[in-house]
Amino acid sequence: MNIRETAHTRVGGLIVTSLNEGDVTLLSKDYLLTQLAEHGYLVLRGFQHSIDHFSQLVRQSSGRISLDPARSFSGDTAQKVDAGYDKVGLHCENGNSPFWPDLCWFYCQQAPAQGSQTTVCDGKLVYQHLSPAARAAFSAQEIVYSRRVEEQKWKTYAFYALASQENAPESLEKTTLDHLLSLTAGSAGTRITLNDDGAIRYAFQTPAIRGSRLNPAARHNFANSIFGPSNHYEKPVITFADGSEIPADLLAEADAVCDRFTFDIGWQHGDIVLLDNTRVMHGRRRIEDKARTIFNALSYLA
Repeated sequence: MNIRETAHTRVGGLIVTSLNEGDVTLLSKDYLLTQLAEHGYLVLRGFQHSIDHFSQLVRQSSGRISLDPARSFSGDTAQKVDAGYDKVGLHCENGNSPFWPDLCWFYCQQAPAQGSQTTVCDGKLVYQHLSPAARAAFSAQEIVYSRRVEEQKWKTYAFYALASQENAPESLEKTTLDHLLSLTAGSAGTRITLNDDGAIRYAFQTPAIRGSRLNPAARHNFANSIFGPSNHYEKPVITFADGSEIPADLLAEADAVCDRFTFDIGWQHGDIVLLDNTRVMHGRRRIEDKARTIFNALSYLA
């Protein structure tokens, strides 16, 4: 398949364009992940497209799939982006929870006639342009997200996340807290407690400046969800690990630097965007064309 690569130097991304409307699923996992490790995000444009093409590409390029129980399903991989119409702040997808996927995917089935762009911000560039004092403050201690999650949502997440595992629950109704805890076994900074009403409350401790899981050489990325949304969920309480608030002046500097390096993806019909979700944050301009139809998928490398 003939393809053309165009570096998007303002953000560090790469646009991969098919010269003959080729089958996007012919792009290999090794090719995609190699390009993603270098550039942080990819835009795949001009390929044959459909929900089936998108879902197959995600599955063949991932170790396992993650689903958000608060979103509507389209098969076993893709979910419709339905978080209202307002502007959405920068965040790593599910980066305010212990269930933080490595890869974030988007598929544009219907492009907007105007505005409504998805935004991207390379955390590697943000880190490089923060002041030494801000870098030191965000590196001195980790941050903590804490929130309540309703019973139906956490059970749905655990049920689908474990579907292909040996310890998979027999049904949604038989999904227990132990099933959910098994998914956080490698996360030492996570505490989950069960409430009397069946809901849980979690506290998730994690760095604000982190290394990319995709590219070990990219060790310093301001990649987090301190400015992110809380659509479909209770707004989290965000503090430093010692319980103190993140100072307003520190947040203001980080916000200003992020804004300098935030750029738009102007959607075209059939575009697929792939993000290193541990390096590149994303958000959204206000939706001006409500016919815009975007699907999302989340996945892990292994």
